[in-house]
Amino acid sequence: MLLDLIRALLAVTLVAVLPGWFWAVCLCASVDRASRFVYGIALSITLVPTVALVPAHLLGTGVTLAVTVVSVSVVFFAGLVAYLRFGPAKGQEEPIAPGLALPGLPTLIPLIAALALALGAMFDIVSGKRILLLIAVLVAVAGVAHFFVARRRDEPGSRPREEILESSRKSLIISIARYALLSVVLGLVLLRGYLGPVRYDWPFARGIDKYEHVIMTNMMLSEGTTETFMLYPPGFHVLTAGISRLSGLEPMEIFAVLAPALLVLPAMACYALATRLWGWQYGVAAAAFSGLLLDGTYQHLNEARWPNFIGSQYLMILAVAALIGLYASPTVRQGLLFALLGSSAVLYHQIASYAEAVLLAFVALLFLPYLLLRDRGRALALFSSLALLGFLSVLYAWDTYDLGRLAWGLLGGQETGRGGEAVAMAIGTKAAYPLHHLIRTTSPPVLWLGLLGTLLLLVDRRSRASTPATMAHLTLLLWAVLLFVGSRTGLSGFPDRFERDVGVPLALLAALAFVTIFRARLELRWPVALVAGLIAVLLMGALVGPQTVVNIREADAPSPRQRDRPPPRPVAAAGEWLEEHNSGGSILVTPYLNYVPSRAMLAMGGYTKMQSYDLARIKRARDLPPFGAGPLRDALWALYHPLDERTARIIEENDVRYIVLFKRYPGMNWRFWKERTVLYRVVFENRAVVILEPRET
Repeated sequence: MLLDLIRALLAVTLVAVLPGWFWAVCLCASVDRASRFVYGIALSITLVPTVALVPAHLLGTGVTLAVTVVSVSVVFFAGLVAYLRFGPAKGQEEPIAPGLALPGLPTLIPLIAALALALGAMFDIVSGKRILLLIAVLVAVAGVAHFFVARRRDEPGSRPREEILESSRKSLIISIARYALLSVVLGLVLLRGYLGPVRYDWPFARGIDKYEHVIMTNMMLSEGTTETFMLYPPGFHVLTAGISRLSGLEPMEIFAVLAPALLVLPAMACYALATRLWGWQYGVAAAAFSGLLLDGTYQHLNEARWPNFIGSQYLMILAVAALIGLYASPTVRQGLLFALLGSSAVLYHQIASYAEAVLLAFVALLFLPYLLLRDRGRALALFSSLALLGFLSVLYAWDTYDLGRLAWGLLGGQETGRGGEAVAMAIGTKAAYPLHHLIRTTSPPVLWLGLLGTLLLLVDRRSRASTPATMAHLTLLLWAVLLFVGSRTGLSGFPDRFERDVGVPLALLAALAFVTIFRARLELRWPVALVAGLIAVLLMGALVGPQTVVNIREADAPSPRQRDRPPPRPVAAAGEWLEEHNSGGSILVTPYLNYVPSRAMLAMGGYTKMQSYDLARIKRARDLPPFGAGPLRDALWALYHPLDERTARIIEENDVRYIVLFKRYPGMNWRFWKERTVLYRVVFENRAVVILEPRET
């Protein structure tokens, strides 16, 4: 594994790190090198696939080595030329928003009670929905109490003392401590990501969706498009195809060694956003809350939902960060950075695009009218950036979602194309989880401290110290509210995904609350308040520390869902045989081989069709391939009718080379297939799988 990891990391550096570095230096107005590194990765994974798609799709050659090298070179040298011509963006050392007023004793007392109850609930000392409601009420009381404390502290001569943080901001010791703390956090995040997969999953990646991503990456390598397999944005698979070309590793091998490392992306993105907004202390805390405490983020990784992960847990965070930067610095460079990162979500996943589009629509409706009256320069910058973002998004989405036909259908045409069909299949077909499930996907520390951070922003007048700060905080709160609403209704199409994603803004708000309370311990002078602050900090540590340990220990275990684990050895052996004997054509596979889907055989064998679903899933009509239910019903018919003339026609028309049968698939008699020696020849068999080859007639 170590050799594969080294090869993969070298390829990732060339494809997903270096190309965007000069673009980040040129566009990102930040002196923080860690933030520029984060933006550089985001720009790389946006621009390299965009450039590579053009020759790969138009020439029909797929993502070849030449296409990869040219794409990486074009992005890198274009960024270098832009940097040499225009120079680096002028960075700002100060964060956009000031720190909040420090909480006093009226805030700390109910907060201590809430944290104590939350700690008791974590260790099952107290339990029940009433306890959860009581914790929420106590947090709300603490937030309301802070309103009166903040008003007194905002009076002349009574502002909180911030000398400890402000005077040391530029010192070398603090700079070293800053990156040391961030390194420790990211190291623990990597530990959480790799422990389970290395011990229990190697040489496979964790998660059931890995098979479809292997298939689509292989299609990008050979054809330059995945439209015949699934309605999916191409960015992730073009990127992975380029890494595959440069590393010499197959997609399945790449995912096995690199997928766990993706867990650092949301942590780094949250660090960049919180640092830009409030300061580096908040950034380190946000990275820790995001990478170590959120369960929803880890679930995305556990289920191999990598494009969704990159879109909603990385690119969208940085798009919001760039938007907040645009509020403070309405320059052409900042607007271009926002437009590039905001549109990149469309290149990676539908749900991230959907959530971002709704958020930006509200941003435009809320802020543009106000800015047109008060600050037309800032309004023009925001409007222009949103317009460019929309234009780029349409370019990315036009072919994937068949936007031309979708627009025609919405205007009165009869058909809405692939995009409209996908929306119709998703809306209202999945129910939302119960509200208390949110505690599991976010974790108690993130949920309760995030709620406190929300209330602090709402009641503290220092959160509205300037127009950029007010707009930034409203955007953050609006982001959290919209994701929460999406998680509560099936009309969003994906309430479970929205529930996981709402943890991101909550983690940022939790970091705000955590650092604010920690600062109170450092600066309160009244003995009773000082003791209360110390108790609050200790209780927060007692919540955050054990939850971090629990999450890392749970990561050092097999995947909780059996279907997300590696395929059984007999199934993997059948896949290896199919790969060795792949001479083209397609295969016909039972919908499931135990808990392993038919796509596993396609992925391991290097095939792209025929796909097969069970009857219940076909009738459900959710997430069907672009070609619809017809070929799926043909596959199911053929599997149950080995002697039928229609089966013979299906096998011939689809160039089926092998039939792969799971011996314990319900309702299917694999022995009947095996006994038809005139029509089929057994070419592979073990205790779980039998593979037959149709004889020529």
